[in-house]
Amino acid sequence: MEGSGSPRFRKLHFPVGLWINSPRKHFAKLGGRWPSALSVKSTTSSDAASLHEAPSAPSSSLSNSTPSLASPTPSPSPSPAFLRPRPAAPQSRAKRLSHLFLRGRSNSDRDRAVGEKEREVWAHSAAPSSHHYLPPASSSAPGLIKIYGDALSSGANYRSLLANIHSTARQLIAQVITRYTEREREETDDAVLQKHSPEDFLLCDVIGKPIQQPDGAIKWETECRRSVAPWECPLLLVDMWRPKDGFERRFEIQRKEDYEREELEREKEREREGENYQGVRWRRSRMSSGGGAEEGERGHRGRNTELRRSISDMNLSLRRRQGNHVSNDPRGSGNRPNNSGGVYDRKNIVSMINPQPGEIRASKAEGKVGWTNQPAEDEKDYSSCDLEVMSQSLILPPTDRPYFLLLQGYDQSKDFVLYIMSGHMHVFGRKPTIREREKDRERERKGKRPLKVDTFLSAPDLLARHLLVRRDSAVPETPTGQALMRPFRGGAVTHNGVALYRETVLKPGDVIGLGNHFLFLYRDPRVTPPPPLALTLPWQADASTTCCPSGLVDRQEALRQYLGSTEAVLKFHSRHADSLLQEIISRNSSPDSGGGPLAPAYLLSIMIDHASKHLDPALLPQILLKSANLIKEIVWDNIKEFGDKHPTQNSTEQEGEISTPNVQKLSSDLRPLMFWMSNATELLNFFQVKVEAMEKEWEFEAPGDPVLTADMDTCSEALAQLDDVIMHTFQQCVYHLTKTLYSLLPALLDTNPFSSEEKEKEKDGAQAAEGEEKRAGEEEIDDVSALPPKVAGLVEVYRCSLMLSREACLSPPLTSQTFGYLFFFTNTSLLNTLLERDGLFSWSRAVQIRTNLDLVLDWLQGAGLGDIASEFMKKLSVIVNFLCIPKTRLIQSSWASLQEEHALLSPSQLHHLLTHYKLGPSRAPPASWAPPPGTELSGDIFESFLDHPPLILPNETPRLDLSQPIPSPELQKEVTRLRTFLWGLDQDELPANQRTRL
Repeated sequence: MEGSGSPRFRKLHFPVGLWINSPRKHFAKLGGRWPSALSVKSTTSSDAASLHEAPSAPSSSLSNSTPSLASPTPSPSPSPAFLRPRPAAPQSRAKRLSHLFLRGRSNSDRDRAVGEKEREVWAHSAAPSSHHYLPPASSSAPGLIKIYGDALSSGANYRSLLANIHSTARQLIAQVITRYTEREREETDDAVLQKHSPEDFLLCDVIGKPIQQPDGAIKWETECRRSVAPWECPLLLVDMWRPKDGFERRFEIQRKEDYEREELEREKEREREGENYQGVRWRRSRMSSGGGAEEGERGHRGRNTELRRSISDMNLSLRRRQGNHVSNDPRGSGNRPNNSGGVYDRKNIVSMINPQPGEIRASKAEGKVGWTNQPAEDEKDYSSCDLEVMSQSLILPPTDRPYFLLLQGYDQSKDFVLYIMSGHMHVFGRKPTIREREKDRERERKGKRPLKVDTFLSAPDLLARHLLVRRDSAVPETPTGQALMRPFRGGAVTHNGVALYRETVLKPGDVIGLGNHFLFLYRDPRVTPPPPLALTLPWQADASTTCCPSGLVDRQEALRQYLGSTEAVLKFHSRHADSLLQEIISRNSSPDSGGGPLAPAYLLSIMIDHASKHLDPALLPQILLKSANLIKEIVWDNIKEFGDKHPTQNSTEQEGEISTPNVQKLSSDLRPLMFWMSNATELLNFFQVKVEAMEKEWEFEAPGDPVLTADMDTCSEALAQLDDVIMHTFQQCVYHLTKTLYSLLPALLDTNPFSSEEKEKEKDGAQAAEGEEKRAGEEEIDDVSALPPKVAGLVEVYRCSLMLSREACLSPPLTSQTFGYLFFFTNTSLLNTLLERDGLFSWSRAVQIRTNLDLVLDWLQGAGLGDIASEFMKKLSVIVNFLCIPKTRLIQSSWASLQEEHALLSPSQLHHLLTHYKLGPSRAPPASWAPPPGTELSGDIFESFLDHPPLILPNETPRLDLSQPIPSPELQKEVTRLRTFLWGLDQDELPANQRTRL
């Protein structure tokens, strides 16, 4: 704009928003075009928000300080909150401007600059009420301040506190609570004394006046109020801002919850009445979307050490300069017959804080007209709005930190063009409700402090905490220029047009979408040259991709490549999760399904892996639980079917009449149980990894969120279901194998491996086994044809068990535990039988038992089970070795030497062996075998079956590596079938003319 009084931008070469940082002497030169320091103060007061509520006219001091704005006609009086009077003595404009700049420094600097004489002028020019505080000459001297505490104690009047000009509102609240608490302690019992926390209260600056009632009582009538920030100094406010004549100020302590609720009700009431309250809300959102510093760090000293300019300050400065220009222009006064230029300018100064009804609509119309060819008088009316729009458009992005450029917003009156990422962590959200604030306070009291929101957005579909962005020191593993972004649970976020559910890398040039309204472009000026946009613009798209025939061919080719890919990926939509789950379980429910021994576990794993990376996080716990329930139902049916074939009780048969069981048939019937035990074990390991990763993703979520707690309960239930499957299948397999072993173990004690009959049977058995081996065609484990027939029957049980575990690809820890239990049962059963049959306590029978036992252990050693067998059969070997000691040497041994050599035997077991040892007819045991007096011999000589090793569920890294290609052709065939099945589901949902043919 060019005019008689407006500054010339082409000479200054910097935007108007930067004038506050210019040297002071430069402002002295521009003093003729600037309003007084008093008018600037009036716009920066927090009480000035109510200036529009009542008609106003400048006071005498204001007219004296700004002669160009004086009005010869009387006008209504100003509102209750206004500036304190000007000093009577005239001051130069440069000095008043210097005083304006000194307000931005610390209090001590300002006091030294103002001086004692100027303080006296300020004090004598004002006529305060008797109860107001007048600060002494020294800012450090204390003064009295009255705080009314009806919120603390009903019917209470006030408390006088001794404070200085540096005392903050937080400190005064703590003192008031202490004073009222001491009074209540004197009047009431300590048991019923109510305890108050300073965090639950706030200090209010109230403007009003006492009204005398007809009955003579004095009632306070509040005109306006505002909450005092914890870091503000009440005495400093009293020193700088005073109410007009007829009104008084007082400070009240009120409960924070009550204050917020009343303010919310007032705001709703204003909206219902149709008042334009956009100015106040705009100011609040501007303040709340500021930097990320903690509230405790924003003290009065820290806030005054910097000269900060907000957009509202820039507008106020513009309105002052525009007001001078209009008032000095003789053509401007003719357009306003009822108001002087001063009154109009003063209204413009405060209109950015709270505009009059209809002012926003008028400013929009002025902005549109100001750039057209209008008559001269209309151009004067709307010129100020043109400068305002221009000043707000002069925005330069930062050069040292990332920022978010708004591409699409929700409310133009509240949204900003740039949102700067000032810290290393930045949280987008909306203003929390009262209930959400209460939950946050409760979490803070429990020591779980939620993340602080840095930018408040106005869209209603956003969460209180919607998106988290981290950079630099918050994520040290990422390179410069890259950041990590993650939505909070339930927050709708898109990354370059794709729905985002989990943490991902954010690069400069990426487009972020929040909810249904906000779109941001992420930029980092530290990365040079600037990378291109991540999204291809419509006019930059390749024309060949838009052609229908070629596009169709490309889609068909991409589909064929995906269907035949060896990558462990199974893509599906959330709506198809149940259908896919049923298809996997139903087609791979038995070992003979054709997909391989671990087909269910592998297919479910790639399905869950896709859901955990690309689908809604709420879907993953549901898939885990549903898959576990389906597996449990199938296993329960298999157990029931197996129990019908092999009943656990057989009371009709006598123990001696039990025939040699058909081990092959038992092994065949146990295959489904071993199959699901192996798959459940792999799924359990995979589920645990996914649940741990899910818990890690909740690191930044609100602690104690009921939704997250419900998800964790669902995951725990899924893991518990798989635990039940593993334990029941293990129990059934071990029970029926040990039941078969029980009928075969006595042969190990009774068979003579050195007899000719046994050798003939061994030879016949070898020929039969050889023919069977030829018919079978292949054997994974060495045959048992070289063993005596009865010993071979026992070993056959171990061989079939080992083949079952290898065929089902049972995990090594679970395989070890299965055979550990079988060997424990073998050891306990043989040992108890041997101790029970004292006729076997001779050297000749012991040698036969030792030989049979060595044959079994040698075969187990060759099968890779020697270490486990030696560990669990150690005590049986010790007793057999004891009985194999030559008689002559045994007679010469003493109790002490025998106990030392056979430490695993208890005294009662050793005494039983020595007492019943067959030395010969009518030959008594030697006296050296007698135990010393006091030896405890009352213990049980038999081993207990209840001391079996417990089942320890595996907790190891999953063996299914999904980062590698599909491991087998069988699985590749099944994955391709499932991909085709899902593609068919997608095609069924499309119209016939949009379907893709293979």
